[in-house]
Amino acid sequence: MFVEVSTGDTDKRVLVPRDILPDHIVGLVESLYSLGGRADPMHIGDLTGESIALLPKVIDVAETLGLVKYENGYLTLEEPGRKVAEADPKRLRKLLRELVIEKKVEPLHEIYEMLVKRKSIPRGELTRVIEKHYKRMDEGVARNILVWGAYLGMFKLSEDDSEVVLLASPRSKG
Repeated sequence: MFVEVSTGDTDKRVLVPRDILPDHIVGLVESLYSLGGRADPMHIGDLTGESIALLPKVIDVAETLGLVKYENGYLTLEEPGRKVAEADPKRLRKLLRELVIEKKVEPLHEIYEMLVKRKSIPRGELTRVIEKHYKRMDEGVARNILVWGAYLGMFKLSEDDSEVVLLASPRSKG
């Protein structure tokens, strides 16, 4: 599940689960959209083939991002979720990127803010940022964060894998 991160200030930030990828979120939103925008989560699970252990986390992430709302045993697609479901791939990534930045999803937000200022950071620094947020850091967590960053057009590894580079500036259209 999304976990609130204590930052010492008044901002509430959330931590992306180590095992949830953007595809999980998009699959949930598109499935709910195809069912008319409202459904029992178990129907979504059947449609997406998502594991019963993973589905609650996916719903939690989508709800935290404002894409869906879970109430009285039903999932309802919210307006941002409808926009995501109807968007072409480029627009979809931009919409999700904006939500991740706005909701301060960590460690994506922190990495992105560092890159906006510096354009690139050494891979070791990326590891330190990720380790700050996860009790159990491993290559799977780092890979997951890099998948999120690349999918959302925020950041990626350089060709030689030595540093992480900015892909989208705050005013980027793409």
